[in-house]
Amino acid sequence: MRAVKFAAVGLLTALIIWSESTAADIVAADAEGWHTWQLDGVEPDAVMCCFTSQSGSRPQKGCNLDGGRVSFDDNGDCSAEAGHIQVYARLKDGRPAKIRVLSSECPVTTNTAVTFHGVVSAEDNIKWFRGVVENSRTSQDVRVEALFGLVQSESDAAFEYLDRLLSRHR
Repeated sequence: MRAVKFAAVGLLTALIIWSESTAADIVAADAEGWHTWQLDGVEPDAVMCCFTSQSGSRPQKGCNLDGGRVSFDDNGDCSAEAGHIQVYARLKDGRPAKIRVLSSECPVTTNTAVTFHGVVSAEDNIKWFRGVVENSRTSQDVRVEALFGLVQSESDAAFEYLDRLLSRHR
C-alpha cells in the first residue's frame, strides 16, 4: 500500500511540474525582446489601443511599445474592427519587463523585432499570466500590468481566477 501511495504522489508531482512548464511554453524561459500572441476565439468588446503621452496630448499614431507612459483608449486611429485580443510581452532575461494587451487591429511600433507565437488558447494565456502574477520576484508594476491584462482578456476563466485570487486575500 505504501508503494502505491508513493507512486501516486510521484505521479501527482510530475503532473504539477509538467503543467507548470507547459504554462510557460508560450515563450521560452530564456526569451528576450518583444513577444506577442492572439487569444483564440476571444473578441474584445471594444477596440483597445494605447497612445504614447507627449506633454499632455495624445498623438493618434497608435501604440509605441517601447514608450514610457501610455494612455489606453477605445477610439482614435484604431477605428477598424475590434479584431482579437493581442498580448504583447517584453522579456528581459526570460522575465516579463512590460506587458500590453491590445486589440489586434491597434497599430503598434517598436525599435526591435516582435516574435509572433500564433494563436493561444485562453487557458494557456491565463497560465502564462498566473505565472507572472504569482511570481513575487517579478516587479509590482509588471504584476499590475498582468492583472490588467487578465481583465482585458475578457474570458470567464480569467474572471474566475481573479475572483479566487481576491477571495484568498479577504
